[in-house]
Order: sequence, then structure tokens, then C-alpha cells
Amino acid sequence: MTMSMLGEVRPEHDRTDDGDLVLLHYLRSFHRPVLEVWTAATERAHLAQWLGAVTGDAHTVTIEPLDGPVAGPITVRIEHCRAPHDLVVRIDDCLVEVRMTQVGVVTNVELIRRHVCQRDAAAIGPRWQYLLDRLTAHLNQQPLPRWDGYPNLADEYR
Repeated sequence: MTMSMLGEVRPEHDRTDDGDLVLLHYLRSFHRPVLEVWTAATERAHLAQWLGAVTGDAHTVTIEPLDGPVAGPITVRIEHCRAPHDLVVRIDDCLVEVRMTQVGVVTNVELIRRHVCQRDAAAIGPRWQYLLDRLTAHLNQQPLPRWDGYPNLADEYR
């Protein structure tokens, strides 16, 4: 199994109510146009191939994961969307920001998972790395990674 680079654990600076919060920051680069990456990451037909079936409306969707650490449906509320560059969603009480920028022939994808308790980063970090690796495999038309090796990365997020 090939895994991508780890995410980075950073202090959470926009919340002052709990000094124990961190954010997880991931950066991936693709030699593809931004619209192609955006489509793979947001359109239902593509999501069904690498993430899971999506139902719902323009503001709230439910995802039924294909594989991975979450066994049941996930409810995602879309807070902000400016295609094909910015997407902010709320999953439970947590914010996830996705920014896509194209520089020449390369699209950079920055994913930020906000408001993570430091003690939970080891469990949450590998999950987002796994999902980004599945997106990468989908874009590259490669076999999708399986979850089984990712829990071993937990110590890297402590």
C-alpha cells in the first residue's frame, strides 16, 4: 500500500475557549486542472466511486462510506461553496475547509480540519490522510487504498 505524506498538526489560533484545540492541515498537488479535481471531490457520481453514495440537497448531504473507519452514514452541512476553489463543510461540530488553487498545470488542494482536541488528533489525522489518498487514487485511476494500514499512522499525529 502506498500512502501519501502525513498531515500536519498545528495549534488552533481562531478559538480562545480551549487551548487544547489543534487543526490538521493537509496539502496535495495534482497535475490536473482545478475543475477536474473539484469535480472529482464534489460531484456525486465521482464521490460514489471513491468515497460513497451521496444523498441530500444543496445544503445538507448524507454520505454512506464505501470503506474506512466510519461504519454509518455521515451528515455533512455545506457552510460555504465557491466552485471550483473554496468549500467549507460542517461534520458534527467540526469545520473542514478545502481550498483549491491552480498554478500553471498543477492544482494544489489544501484541506484543513478545524477544532480537533489534541488527544483526538491521532485518531482523526489518519482518517483524513486516508480520504485524500482515495481521492488521489481516483484521480490517477489507480486501485483505492484500504483503511487497514492507516491506523498505524496514529503516533505521527501526536
